[in-house]
Amino acid sequence: MIGIELPTLNTNDSSYTLVEWLVPDGSSIEGEDPLAVVETSKASEEIESTGPGILHVLVGGGQECRPGQTIAYLFESAQERDSYRASAAAPAAASAPPGAELSITNAARELADRHGVSEDELRGLGRTVIRTADVEALVRRAASTPAPAERHLSKRQRTVGAVVTESMRTVPAAAAYAKVDVGQAEELARQLSERTGSFVSLPVLLIKAVARRHAAHPLMFAALTDDGAVRESERAHVGVTMDAGRGLYTPVVHDAAELSGDRIADLLTGFRSKAFRGTFQTAELSGATIMVAPHTTEGMVLATPIVFPGQTCVISVGAVDDQVLLDAQGTPRTHRFVHLGLVYDHRVVNGRDAMALLKDVKEELEAPAALG
Repeated sequence: MIGIELPTLNTNDSSYTLVEWLVPDGSSIEGEDPLAVVETSKASEEIESTGPGILHVLVGGGQECRPGQTIAYLFESAQERDSYRASAAAPAAASAPPGAELSITNAARELADRHGVSEDELRGLGRTVIRTADVEALVRRAASTPAPAERHLSKRQRTVGAVVTESMRTVPAAAAYAKVDVGQAEELARQLSERTGSFVSLPVLLIKAVARRHAAHPLMFAALTDDGAVRESERAHVGVTMDAGRGLYTPVVHDAAELSGDRIADLLTGFRSKAFRGTFQTAELSGATIMVAPHTTEGMVLATPIVFPGQTCVISVGAVDDQVLLDAQGTPRTHRFVHLGLVYDHRVVNGRDAMALLKDVKEELEAPAALG
């Protein structure tokens, strides 16, 4: 019998969710096959078999599990598995005499740990030997008790809260805003969409505009180390905040300055699909050196996001706002504006640097020929 232990997938989490088993319980495994999908607060990962054998599942789909926990066994044969199951499900022993030492089978202890059943609760059964059937009875009894009327935050939301708290605690943030005429940028996005078949939007062009200014503003793509040094990034990896109803994700457009507008658009389309399904891989959420936060819901004018720990700034964009202005001849004309917000870590970035980046990005969007 070989145990399949859950590896550490995300050092920020003390527990994960086992989403589903990819092979049925009792299946014959040939080698290092994908067995299960486990969800951390950041991504979904596949857990592989450690070798061949007959699979015996210990943790069901949708249940919580922790790093290092044994989530399944691999038996050499179906007979060995059947023998184990018969032992684990054997009838409970008679009531324990006073002072008798408590013995808990391995399978029962695994089940108790999984459902948070304490040893005191097991002792309360009055038996000398605790088997899985005893633990199952306690779990059923607890499940039949009406739950209090309260809503628990999801693991993902608790992780988001921890990041926000850390940012508020450690980053002395300042902010600046710029008003940008995006009429030409929207026209370029429309033309690119028609020519390429990709959904090129204003956030796509913003990502490209920000990445193109990497060399001119290296501090905006830097990270402050624990010893107070500033580590500059060689590449522009632009993270994008995204919430499709399953929690906040921050997928990364790697090497964004090297990509065309339609390629960035295709990446964002794929990211939105993964955000909706919750199927990101860790690599897709790692490595951002700057963040873009679209807040383009109609009527949203300004947004002040947090600076993510490990980065020095984040740029937000609001929804487009139509305004009628008089041209040089006094004729009223409609202009399309957005507000860009830049929030920055004042330990690394000064106001002059922040204004310079905003000015450059504004110029890119108002004369966007290079963003295609």
